[in-house]
Amino acid sequence: MNSSILESKLKRHKISYSIENGKIIIGKPKKDYLTLIGLIALPVIIAAGLSLLIIVEGIDSFERHRWKIIPGIVFLFGTGFFNYSRITNKKQANENLKTLDKESIKIKGDFGEYNFDSKNIKDFIFSAEQITEDSYEGNLYLLDDNDRQYQILGFDDENEKYILDDLKWFTEYFMNHVKLKPTSSITQHYQSKK
Repeated sequence: MNSSILESKLKRHKISYSIENGKIIIGKPKKDYLTLIGLIALPVIIAAGLSLLIIVEGIDSFERHRWKIIPGIVFLFGTGFFNYSRITNKKQANENLKTLDKESIKIKGDFGEYNFDSKNIKDFIFSAEQITEDSYEGNLYLLDDNDRQYQILGFDDENEKYILDDLKWFTEYFMNHVKLKPTSSITQHYQSKK
């Protein structure tokens, strides 16, 4: 099975993978230091610096701009911590190693190693959730014949359509990979948080 589209989709979502002896190993996400600095560290450092400046100089020194500075500090802290939680969630979602072997998927995590093929996979299910006004999170799970879920992938995007399209594509790819007969429709669970 041609894996070039799978590789490009994994790259786009910054999910690390490698190819060894013809097997695709999907694993822990790469450290993206530019994102860590730009979206987490920088807003928190600026907010902490402004807070320290207000403490040292006194709030009276900023009387004219107090109603701009204080909400700005809260916004910067909130942005940093929100981005930290998004990156942490993505890391946890892609933490286990998934090896795509010949017509099987091996999942290796903290609780052991599991081997799945068309005989013990019931279905693949996914969820898409709106996490902010302009950000969506998608998760893909393998459902075994005992109705236990194993997370395969997790990623986020600003466009709901891209999330849903990629989740459907990944679902079809994994179903074809393990030669699982498709159900009448791809199982989907959609959630929206407002």
